[in-house]
Amino acid sequence: MKLNFLPVRRMALVYFLFTPYVWAHEINISHCDPDTFTNEVSGLKCDQKYIQFKSNGLPASDHILMEGIIATNQQFPTEHSYQFKINRKPKQLVVKKIPDAGPIGVAVNGIPIFDPATQGPADKRTGKRPSTLDAGELDECGGHAGRGDDYHYHIAPNCLIEQLGMQKVEIEKKPIGFSMDGHPIHALGWFNKENDVESKLDKCRGMTDLAGNYFYNVKATAPWGILDCFNSEPRRFAKDKFDMRLDSKGREVTGLPLKLSISAYKSTTVGSDTCRTIDGIIPEEQILQSNGTAKRIRNESVQIFYCNQSCYGHFNEADKKPQLKGRIIFYELVTSSCPNEFDMSKVNMALVYEGPEQSYKGKQSTKKSEKSPKPK
Repeated sequence: MKLNFLPVRRMALVYFLFTPYVWAHEINISHCDPDTFTNEVSGLKCDQKYIQFKSNGLPASDHILMEGIIATNQQFPTEHSYQFKINRKPKQLVVKKIPDAGPIGVAVNGIPIFDPATQGPADKRTGKRPSTLDAGELDECGGHAGRGDDYHYHIAPNCLIEQLGMQKVEIEKKPIGFSMDGHPIHALGWFNKENDVESKLDKCRGMTDLAGNYFYNVKATAPWGILDCFNSEPRRFAKDKFDMRLDSKGREVTGLPLKLSISAYKSTTVGSDTCRTIDGIIPEEQILQSNGTAKRIRNESVQIFYCNQSCYGHFNEADKKPQLKGRIIFYELVTSSCPNEFDMSKVNMALVYEGPEQSYKGKQSTKKSEKSPKPK
């Protein structure tokens, strides 16, 4: 008996032509392979339930940090002691959960990933918080330092993706991170547009591959989104130990929100200290002078820095006075224990406040609407 395979071949051809290209993808699920992670990750171990690893929260040394930011809380990327625990058996949700401002996952270099929103107040009309990208709070790599001097991403981590390269991202189809619900995060189509799956993603920015594995895929163009909702139940996935920066009186330094166009960031070990500096330009502010009057500055070059609690320079909010209108800030400079080798040549000494002590304001507001009055 002669078999006729023609109808089968025709059916296969029809299936190939009309099946979406998405089915050609099968992501790499070797998540316990050390090659999945960068050298910044340590202590990788896996069992049937969890992927666990550690990191100090800082990327590769060639990543450009903080540059490009135009609105900052005067924080510095510092080492942390993270322990991550990723659930390997996500439980799919019937009703998807929309993340709020805060962590949503971790990148494969051990840096936390946050929702795109700031922690500022939600817009009364839309119910949404401001975007960190729109507010100018993100650097060239898509991240910034948070309130705890913790560096984290708010959008697709482009410097990390470029570091991983086309081989890992497009060909081996390895993840660039993991969501806190346990699903991997990929960047298909970042280098090779033939791998673009943008039109196939669901409302959470996720999809299922040929083998039934669900994953999220970052947007390769603005606004470089990561995920819009959780497909599965999000779980606590990280622990962190770190020491807050302290001022000369032992109080926590949390940073005053400031319009500052950052041109350079540097971290240098000087003796037993790690000195971190940020250079930039303040477009416009009112500065408290030592005689108690306020002076308006425009396009002023400044440097903020921190080496230890007796060696730092930064801006604080001045006390309110009837004769002073609008927000007034002052530059606090403490140098009693600065390392001899530390270079302070870029500190704008003309802005240093040396008048009566100002009151401690505690944790500064995240609101960015406290603007100085327009000049008359």
